[in-house]
Amino acid sequence: MNTFILRWNPAISSYTMEEHENVCRQIKEKEPVLYNWSIREWQELHAGDAFVLLQVGTDNDGIAMIGKFISEPYEADSWRKDGSRIHYADIHVFYACDLDEKKFFRASYFESKFPAIKWHGGHSGEKVPAQDSNRLITRIDFAMKNTYGFESTNFTNFLQNDNRFMPINQESKKEELLALLAPYNPVVHTGEEDDWNWILGDDGFAIEVKNPSPGDSHKNLYIAFENYAGHKFTLYYSGWHGHFKMTEGDYARFLDVLKSILENKVCLVDVLDKKGGMEPVFAELIPVNQSKVKMVYWNDSKSSDVKL
Repeated sequence: MNTFILRWNPAISSYTMEEHENVCRQIKEKEPVLYNWSIREWQELHAGDAFVLLQVGTDNDGIAMIGKFISEPYEADSWRKDGSRIHYADIHVFYACDLDEKKFFRASYFESKFPAIKWHGGHSGEKVPAQDSNRLITRIDFAMKNTYGFESTNFTNFLQNDNRFMPINQESKKEELLALLAPYNPVVHTGEEDDWNWILGDDGFAIEVKNPSPGDSHKNLYIAFENYAGHKFTLYYSGWHGHFKMTEGDYARFLDVLKSILENKVCLVDVLDKKGGMEPVFAELIPVNQSKVKMVYWNDSKSSDVKL
């Protein structure tokens, strides 16, 4: 893991002091905060690296924000709106503060111990020398302890363990899912196959899992990973489908849903319009003990109906 210094001058940046105050409020209220930031030395940056955002050009320069990168660098129009293209990376903010109030995060508490870092100016996206990276994170943890007075807000733990917004690796997840679904003989499809050209993206794929109940082939499971603008994947089960972002947090949520279906902990509720030729109105997954309408189980041919 590397650490990168980002810099923010409120007098010239597109990120305003008002926005920063709102981020500080969100952090206090324990809301997840996701942003992006421009990166000069982007060639060595990777998702999972740490960032330290320095406020510069003010009376109280210092560390205004810390967190981790949750994307690889990408090119987009410059925030300066001058027609140029620069590199950005998405960030997950761990902590943000008002330096007028939080003296332990001001530059004066850091610059004598880290003279190689420019604390009052410079470009955004500068890699911290390897010998200073871990020391800086440790010093920030010390400042967090002095700010809050307890150890639970540990920046090091966040960097190592909070992967909710980190992008998933599709190939590794495919292998993981094939192992999980092995008892059902899963089949992998690509968009180059007949009837599967709806799969988008050159490296998109879908996993088909046949329903083990006799006569329930129309209730198979399909898991589609499609590379397109939304960066989402989808779980299909009969008339129901769920969309999930390509992040570790949403992948964990997806696994919970998938296992609940396979283990018959949920059933599929189908509501059909008889006057409209039995067209589906909606489909939903609910816990088995709450089902009062048509129930469709994954590994059981039984079903029951009641009139609505």
